[in-house]
Amino acid sequence: MAYSLFGVFNIHLLVLYGEPRENALGRLLAEIISQSGDISVLDWVGEASPFHSCFPAHIAVYRTLLCPSSYTGKAPPSSFNAYELEALDVLFHTLSTIDPPQYIGRRLRLPCITHRVTAIQLKECRTTTLQYVYELQSEGLSPIEIMLPNEFPTDSRTPLPYVLIRPWHSKLLDPSKVDTAATDQLAIALGQPFNALLLEELRRNEYRRIASSSVIIARPADAASILRNNTQTLNIV
Repeated sequence: MAYSLFGVFNIHLLVLYGEPRENALGRLLAEIISQSGDISVLDWVGEASPFHSCFPAHIAVYRTLLCPSSYTGKAPPSSFNAYELEALDVLFHTLSTIDPPQYIGRRLRLPCITHRVTAIQLKECRTTTLQYVYELQSEGLSPIEIMLPNEFPTDSRTPLPYVLIRPWHSKLLDPSKVDTAATDQLAIALGQPFNALLLEELRRNEYRRIASSSVIIARPADAASILRNNTQTLNIV
């Protein structure tokens, strides 16, 4: 199936007879990201691929469309003063000019808005279904509950080596339209719930995706947190 999609996406890759299906799908997704910057291929829930933690092991996961809470299109939660509007202009410029995602050497260089996880608390253990409910507190986000089939790995490091991210691509904005309407639309978009990825930091600026079996819907804590967005390009393995 992955080989058939090479042609559908007009991607030229070698057919390696006998390679695992996860590798064929992984090579396809890596090339789609590198050529088009399409970060929607990261929006899935299920088993992670041994090829890369941000890719699924099975193509069937794309049959289910993941959508966060409905986009309301309302104005930002509160009006911005002159200083905040200036900060919003800077954020617009940063997000519209950031380098596109690239897959190089089995590493995904992914631009994203990051939120450091500050606390993890077990809320409920459902023994009948073997499910664990955890609450995550993160910088700039409202508390999030996630449901996992296994216990969350304990980690004694301080600060915690986990971040919630919103993958980003500069195509989502038009840098030629830096005006009040454009920045207002950015504030509205960033104020909406979004599908977040949970990453674990392995070493300095190298991460892997974890908890891919759960949908993680993140919500900004308030209007001020939009302006405190931390934009980074992370190396994910």
